[in-house]
Amino acid sequence: MLSALASPEEFRRLPPDEMASVVRSGRRAPATWRERMWAFVMLGRPRTCVPGLLCYVLGHSYTGAPFSARVVLGGLLSFLIGFAANAHNAYTDIEEDSRNLPGRVYLVAQIGHATLRRTLAVLPFLMVAGAALLEPLFLAFMVLAVIGLHQYSFPPSRAKDRPVLGLWVFSQAVVFPFLFGWTTEPPRMLSAVLAWLAARINGEAFAATDALGQGQRCFGMFVFLTLWFMAKGTFKNVPDFFGDRAAGLRTSATVCGSWRKAALVAAVSTVAAYLSLAALVVLGLESARLLLALVWLVPVVRNCLRLLDAEDGAKGNACLKADMLLSSGFIASVLLLVAPRPESVGVVAIASAILFGSDRLGVDSRRAEHALQPAAR
Repeated sequence: MLSALASPEEFRRLPPDEMASVVRSGRRAPATWRERMWAFVMLGRPRTCVPGLLCYVLGHSYTGAPFSARVVLGGLLSFLIGFAANAHNAYTDIEEDSRNLPGRVYLVAQIGHATLRRTLAVLPFLMVAGAALLEPLFLAFMVLAVIGLHQYSFPPSRAKDRPVLGLWVFSQAVVFPFLFGWTTEPPRMLSAVLAWLAARINGEAFAATDALGQGQRCFGMFVFLTLWFMAKGTFKNVPDFFGDRAAGLRTSATVCGSWRKAALVAAVSTVAAYLSLAALVVLGLESARLLLALVWLVPVVRNCLRLLDAEDGAKGNACLKADMLLSSGFIASVLLLVAPRPESVGVVAIASAILFGSDRLGVDSRRAEHALQPAAR
């Protein structure tokens, strides 16, 4: 059994249940400390954290506050939300990944399952400590975000095993960073919106203010981001359809009964979510120029059609990789259209460097060589 950990090739020869058993036993694959650190970064999947970073800057743009060191810290913490969620998911999903992504399971084996658990116990603490340096409301949202990313993968909630709840919790990977953005500064918008709501409930007049207008815009974007990333969750679940079904996991994909039905649900949800952006313009919350972002629907629809025709994990993962690129490009466009400022351009440049740099260096645990090949399914 120990010889199976000698190399990724030997490890792949194990049946899925034995892969999971070996890794959960605590045995570690041979690796230097540098290789273990690199494996941890790969499990965090930096390229998938880009939308969260962009949504953080989008949220901050509604405050009208200038760029500062606070924004740098907030952006880093927002990036870590996605990173920590991915690493937590890799730790818990050994059985599913043994069927979908055995290469990812081998990365866990290089680090050591117990060592990864200890690392994941420290990371959220550091994130909360960083949030404590900012606004109290930021800290409160960070505590909720840490609980959410933990309970997405871990019991007792294990939200990913609940089709609808799983999608909502998954959407928080961009929603919480967005909330972090506007709570980096003192919450003037929140106070204005709450006062307005209280006046409406009591039937009292309430004078419109800039803070109220920004708060309403912020709330509208919050709703859109929730719907948009819930739809992305339906797309993300399809490539793991066969392995998740074999492992008994109930996701938005497996409850559909077949790959094609799951892909069709993902395609319809994705297109509808993108089109819902127009509601922000119709309601007068955003300028009509925001509709320019919908040009991304052309490649998005094409990628949805590719997913419908894929019907195996390897091809599905290729569609998922393209989907992350398209999602990042789309939300970058939304940011630049809502807040055409130098700092927005700078963050988009940084996000692009992370995305394309990760692909160039292969810093991802969902690469083609990590997936189970169709013939081995």
